[in-house]
Amino acid sequence: MHELSLIESMLAIIREERQKHGMKRILRVRVVNGALSGAVSDSLAFGWECLTQEGDLQGVVLDIVDAPLKVVCGACGKPFVPEDAHYMPCPACGEILGHEIESGKELYIDEIEADIDDNDVADVAAPPTGD
Repeated sequence: MHELSLIESMLAIIREERQKHGMKRILRVRVVNGALSGAVSDSLAFGWECLTQEGDLQGVVLDIVDAPLKVVCGACGKPFVPEDAHYMPCPACGEILGHEIESGKELYIDEIEADIDDNDVADVAAPPTGD
């Protein structure tokens, strides 16, 4: 299960962001997981649960947003959301090959919600880390 190593990397990024922005305590983390990212959302959640049971990130809530696959037809240019990630006929022209993927490959930390001192809560949006 490679999701554990993905979560380990995310935890390192979260700790780095916490230090960089002077966050006192992390409350919630939102992760975007694309349909073609190769990561299983349930496995990410399980890995998070395992790796945050104790320590400085214990109790931090993980929200996973599943991003659908969106493509643009290579023949007619019509954008669409395919029903199947492996067989993608264009609903406008029927072409099945040559589509450009607009979204669905991403896996990134979208937002970190944290206390910055005893009274304030801050949201830090992390830039996408790529596909």
